[in-house]
Amino acid sequence: MKTRTVSLRTKIFTLVFALLFFIIAGMSAVFYAIQSGETAEQVHQLSLQTAQTISLMPETTAFLSENHDREALLPVLEHIQERTEARSISIAGRNGTVLSTGGEAKPLRESDSRSLIYGGTYTVEEAGTDGQAIIGKAPIMKTTNRYTEVIGTVSVEFSKKSIAQKTAAQTGDILLAAAFALLAGVLGGLWLTRSILADTLGFEPSKIAAMYKKTIDEMRLYSDELRAQTHEFKNKLYVLSGLLQLGRNEAAIDFIQKEADNVSLQNQIVFNQIQDDLVQAVLLGKTAKASERKISFAIEQESVLSALPAHVDGHSLLTVISNLIDNAFEAVKQEKEPRVTFLITDASPTLIIEVTDNGTGIDEEALQLLFEKGYSTKGEGRGFGLHNVKEAVESFQGMIEVIPNESAGTIFTIYIPKETR
Repeated sequence: MKTRTVSLRTKIFTLVFALLFFIIAGMSAVFYAIQSGETAEQVHQLSLQTAQTISLMPETTAFLSENHDREALLPVLEHIQERTEARSISIAGRNGTVLSTGGEAKPLRESDSRSLIYGGTYTVEEAGTDGQAIIGKAPIMKTTNRYTEVIGTVSVEFSKKSIAQKTAAQTGDILLAAAFALLAGVLGGLWLTRSILADTLGFEPSKIAAMYKKTIDEMRLYSDELRAQTHEFKNKLYVLSGLLQLGRNEAAIDFIQKEADNVSLQNQIVFNQIQDDLVQAVLLGKTAKASERKISFAIEQESVLSALPAHVDGHSLLTVISNLIDNAFEAVKQEKEPRVTFLITDASPTLIIEVTDNGTGIDEEALQLLFEKGYSTKGEGRGFGLHNVKEAVESFQGMIEVIPNESAGTIFTIYIPKETR
């Protein structure tokens, strides 16, 4: 099952959006909680001060003690209610006299006991005329020549629902500013993404990592091939030095001539008929490795490569060529006269790569599993080369053919279309 790769643009956009969203949402929630607490505290103070003010009005005392006309006091209470935006103002006396701006007047409640008994002023939170409410309580005092008595209470009610609405209205401005901040952050994230992609030439991090890994693999390959080539040249120099020390000058000259002819022929094919630098490099390296291992490695004279098709990645093609040749070297290492030949040609509408060896061949059972990842007859930790070849060829929309060599061994042929649909 293929793992879906998330693009860098999506990652940065999602990260910036999520961070800004949670930061702004958290700050808005904290602001709402603080604002709600401050508003509630202000309402507690306002209800208490209003209740105290009304309780000290002569009209309030006269209403309860002298049975003054309620029509004279009610407009005053309604005016105070309008100015303070209270839900209702109620007056309740010990004698059962009641007056309220909020509809039906209610007699004394249990919550009025502290004012009636102790003469204290305070606020309570309880059910009011419109749900839960904050109610300020103050005692109404009547003073005579001999004593002062509490004759009733004033209750000023503020609805918690209206407090929440007021706080929400205040928070709305903050949320609008937060929305603009979120939008600015998103636009900044998009700009940052474009800037990063411009610096990376539009490549995603996964692509850069793959290219880096491929470059490292190629450098390791070139290093190995150069090491093999250097080792082989040293061996030939030792042979030449030995012949000269023994005085066998003619043999030394013959040895030099044969090596020169062989190198000249191979170099002529590589440099004159194959125009791709990467393919040239890998073939020179494999030639040195074959010489070191005493394997006869020949590049067919018919080989020709003018330019790689546009859809064929040169680095992936190196994987194909290198693994096929290495696989052939492994197949012939036990032979008395090991031979491997290589052919590449783009003379037809199809790019053809062919590697032939004279090894022991491949039986039918092994052929079915040959390109499976991890399958190998060479021990643990192997079996990835031909699997990589198969993946690369499939990416080129090509095909692989494996057939027995007529004399002995195996022929691997790769067919890659030069034009794709």
